[in-house]
Amino acid sequence: MREAVVFRFRLTVNIRRNYRRHLAVVGLLIFLVGLVVSSGALQERTADAVFWTEGIISKSPVIGMLVFVLLAAVSAIVAFFSVAVITPVAIYAWGHGTCLALLWLGWFLGGIASFLIGRYFGRSVAVAIIGEDKIADWEKQISKRSRFIHILIFQALVPSEIPGYVLGILRYPFPLYLLALAITELPYAVATVYLGDSFLEERI
Repeated sequence: MREAVVFRFRLTVNIRRNYRRHLAVVGLLIFLVGLVVSSGALQERTADAVFWTEGIISKSPVIGMLVFVLLAAVSAIVAFFSVAVITPVAIYAWGHGTCLALLWLGWFLGGIASFLIGRYFGRSVAVAIIGEDKIADWEKQISKRSRFIHILIFQALVPSEIPGYVLGILRYPFPLYLLALAITELPYAVATVYLGDSFLEERI
């Protein structure tokens, strides 16, 4: 009982810390989008880049979709890349619904890949990709016996490249991980598409 209380306390502290970090990142992203949109020159150049990229995609739509899904998957595996920067291009090329589906699929596949890397290639490979500190910190808070609601919150509020590796290393049940991953990635995909659409429509 005491261990459960300590676990919940530590999990709450870490989640609050990561929640504030997420709010700061989202706030910065919205500020930068607003800055670009409010600048006529920047908006015009960005629009030209979107049209140019869309022209390339329109010539090979299937390849373009595969590349977009791949980039979304990569953004869920490593921390240094975000597919959000090219989401406006995808919206312009394929529409909101298709972009949302492809974005969610890419993140879902990336989450699966990170889990399998953690589970089958082990801690050393995961550490090489995202760093020792990130894994060690969460290994103390999460276990394969953690309740699903805790995993759901962990998956939702921690940067997307972390949970798959940690839960894979801990050998958390794969079906439950897939369910948590599918649920938590959807609202982020919706929000990313909404921000991308706002950017295209110049809605500050």
